[in-house]
Amino acid sequence: MKHFVHIFLLLSMCFCFQVQAQGLKTFKLKNGMSVFIWEDSGKSDVFGEVVVRTGAVNDPEQYTGLAHYLEHVMFKGTQKIGALDWEKEAPIYEQIIAKYDEMAGENDPVRKEVIGKEINNLTIEAGKISLSNEFSELIEGMGGTGLNAGTSLDYTVFYNTFPPYQINKWLEISSERFVNPVFRTFQHELETVYEEYNRNKDNPNSQTGEFMMQQAFAGHPYSRSILGLGEHLKNPRLSQLIKFYNDWYTPENMALILVGNVDTKKIMGRIAAAFGKLHSKATPERKVYPDLDIKGRVQYNTKFSRYPSVMLVYKGVKNGHQDETALEICMQLLSNGSQTGLLNKLTIDGELLGGDASPVTFREQGRNIITGVPSYDNNQRRFESNKSVEKKLLKAIRQIAQGDFEPWVVETVKSGMCRDFDLRMESNNFKAHLLEDAFVNERDINQVLNYKDVVMGISVDDIKRVAREYLTGNYLAIYNEKGKPDKSQKIKKPDYMPIEPPVGQSSLYARQFKNMAINKVEEKFVDWSRVQERKLNDYSHVYYTRNEENEVFTLLLKYGVGSEIFPRLEYAASLMNNAGIMGSFEPQELKEELSKLNATCVVDADDSYLYVTLRGYENALQQACQLLTRQLLMPKLDERQLKSLEGNVISGRITRKENVNLLADALRQYIMYGDKSDYKSELTDKELTELNLSELTGDINRATAYASEIHYSGTLPFETVYQVLSTSLPLVAGEKQSSSPVMKDMISPMENTVYFLPNSDARQSQIYFYIPMGDYNREENVRREAFNQYISGGFSGLIMNEIREKNSMAYTAYGFASSRGLPGAQTYFSGYIGTQNDKAVDAIDLYMKLLTDMPERPGRIDNIKSYLRQSALTDHPDSRNLSLRIAEWKRRGYTDDPDKEELPLIDSLTFPDIVDYYQKNIKGKPIIIGVLGNPKDISIDALKKFGKVIRLNEKKLFNEKDTMF
Repeated sequence: MKHFVHIFLLLSMCFCFQVQAQGLKTFKLKNGMSVFIWEDSGKSDVFGEVVVRTGAVNDPEQYTGLAHYLEHVMFKGTQKIGALDWEKEAPIYEQIIAKYDEMAGENDPVRKEVIGKEINNLTIEAGKISLSNEFSELIEGMGGTGLNAGTSLDYTVFYNTFPPYQINKWLEISSERFVNPVFRTFQHELETVYEEYNRNKDNPNSQTGEFMMQQAFAGHPYSRSILGLGEHLKNPRLSQLIKFYNDWYTPENMALILVGNVDTKKIMGRIAAAFGKLHSKATPERKVYPDLDIKGRVQYNTKFSRYPSVMLVYKGVKNGHQDETALEICMQLLSNGSQTGLLNKLTIDGELLGGDASPVTFREQGRNIITGVPSYDNNQRRFESNKSVEKKLLKAIRQIAQGDFEPWVVETVKSGMCRDFDLRMESNNFKAHLLEDAFVNERDINQVLNYKDVVMGISVDDIKRVAREYLTGNYLAIYNEKGKPDKSQKIKKPDYMPIEPPVGQSSLYARQFKNMAINKVEEKFVDWSRVQERKLNDYSHVYYTRNEENEVFTLLLKYGVGSEIFPRLEYAASLMNNAGIMGSFEPQELKEELSKLNATCVVDADDSYLYVTLRGYENALQQACQLLTRQLLMPKLDERQLKSLEGNVISGRITRKENVNLLADALRQYIMYGDKSDYKSELTDKELTELNLSELTGDINRATAYASEIHYSGTLPFETVYQVLSTSLPLVAGEKQSSSPVMKDMISPMENTVYFLPNSDARQSQIYFYIPMGDYNREENVRREAFNQYISGGFSGLIMNEIREKNSMAYTAYGFASSRGLPGAQTYFSGYIGTQNDKAVDAIDLYMKLLTDMPERPGRIDNIKSYLRQSALTDHPDSRNLSLRIAEWKRRGYTDDPDKEELPLIDSLTFPDIVDYYQKNIKGKPIIIGVLGNPKDISIDALKKFGKVIRLNEKKLFNEKDTMF
């Protein structure tokens, strides 16, 4: 019998078994489904996904948004998953489908509302005999992390990471979700999508991008928003969603992708059994659309942004076209990560505030997008004109077409692209994306994997040819001026009653699934011996990790001082990214020298540290370090860059009262830190305009005199690396001892307090919760993580389950207890809701009930313990981040992998431990609530039920001393 089953499983596959790269296997199942497996036994986990070759491009014209809707409800279970009594639920489900058709055909708004209420009643009835979140709970119970999905124009993907020994369970449930799916709680998920739609309308960048796509792909579905048109979202048909699923979710249109610690030979039969049960059927023929015929210069104007900008849109090529890579290099000659492109030079010289060039390639069509932001004149308090920006962009484009660039620049750009490819190839997720790209665009997998060979094979003549062919006088010029998006596009959420699913029950499928056998569990911990550490000077240390995946090194200098000590340091660090070397190199010349070495350097600073990150190939390690040292010791900061930086900051300050998301972040910091918020302690306008190069250079010199952590990852032997770093880096003897990281004091409220920031431009309310707790104690780590998983563990957590899944109050909601990571540091609870203004008070009320009287669901403890244990054994840092993680653990007092200490605590964890943590740290504590929202929908009186209300204005959130603009 076993022999017969084995033969049957093999017959379910095609006999074509291919190996394109080390560890990569591809084959097809008999039903037409493609399978890609990329083995890497060195990984501690597996990244798995199912990609479907359909997206918003296939939405029917009269029902846009279906692909995205479908992605949402594909988490709601099947006739087995989440079904407590399918025979009883099925007729209710059919009634809901019919009611949506009835509502869509009704023109009377009153009658529509009545039908909506009827659907709500049916949904509540079905919700009593089903569990729409059972799928996510089962994934949680098997240690799955990062459970999510995404809809693009061309494809939809469902993914998560999981432990290697859970491969059989993952294959089972990941295939079962596509067998007879049931789109439960469709009505409530629609409300969630409304929130996503409205949030998008609050974001000027999203609005600008959507407008660009409308013009750039006019006449093609790519011109439509993935979320769908507002009028279609308000008039959905569940029957059309089911039809879309049946039409496009066919095996030949789907691929299974597994990357990480898997053994293909051991799971081939299991894959065939799991995904072979999907029935083969034909996929609809795709409609062909003509490409946009751009003739001459066509201008469009928008007023969506907080600052002006210009977008030039040129014809491009579809994904996989023979000119795709040449155009990518062409765009990199204009703008690249090494900052050596023509637009980068214009930015460094202060001619532009910013510039970017990138190809946009989809399955059917492509465009080339070149963007410029005008410089800002502080004296005249205005931006340069968009017309002048367009002239500068066109001049740079002509230089490329005419070949007005040095051949070595092309070689360094190509080498940089190959280096970045090597780095990304260390990631399971990126490898999966490559395979996804090949499948979705029906490309030869070898062409995708041989990216570096293709890049290096592009000649200067190829670049000039594609520039002349595609970057012509035929283009769209999109002028974006300062303004606000149209508020009328907002979708009003209906007022429906919440779902009350049964507690403590599970489907037959879930019970059987939990009893499935798993592979042998190996308790692998982080091997600290992989990191070699050696003292350098009095307080500085070198951390070395060998990485044999490629010859790219990464070097991080982490100087132990930040802007808390030197308030100007963040500006000095920013200027360092475009600095030269005194007496040797101008800024652009230094970038060219580093580029010739195929190295890049990035400088950044925060409250606690000055960071210097260097990347490149190891054959140029010493030369790159020597250049870096000369720059750090003798930086030549640029006056034009300083003025450009000031203009960027000042222009941002002028418009930030219109930037809803920035105001929300300022509110968040204010309710936690008060006057010690980053926004309150920022340099004043006067101090900003009085910055000078001498002071900023001095801050860099003073910061580099502090002790440093040096983190290195590469293939060279440790002794070789240590010799290079100890002789070629700016590390002075007698360096100052660091007191970083900085832990700012937090507010300690005496009573519940609501800070209300009225903003009539906000389409959504942004609501923050803050509760100060006790000092950090590592003995509480496991109980804290268990509490966090219980209250905010993805779709299964209380917050998402109550606020989004049951009540559709928000698209995003979360909350967690934070340790801040250092012994003695104050801990706190931080939470968030993004919701419609007219739902804000109800959403706060619901969230507060969770905090003041947390519901107890002891049935979740087994899932939580399983999740914590399995994620602990698989969530290991990669070689690039291993030394940073170990250094952090040492700061917390550990001498070995914390999991060795915590796994026994996880195993002995009980639900009363979670309750006890909540009662000691959350319950009864004063709560601060920050609310940014529209005062037309949120009244002060309504907020008083939650505590003392303090009305704020924008000035209170920022440092208004010496205000000049």
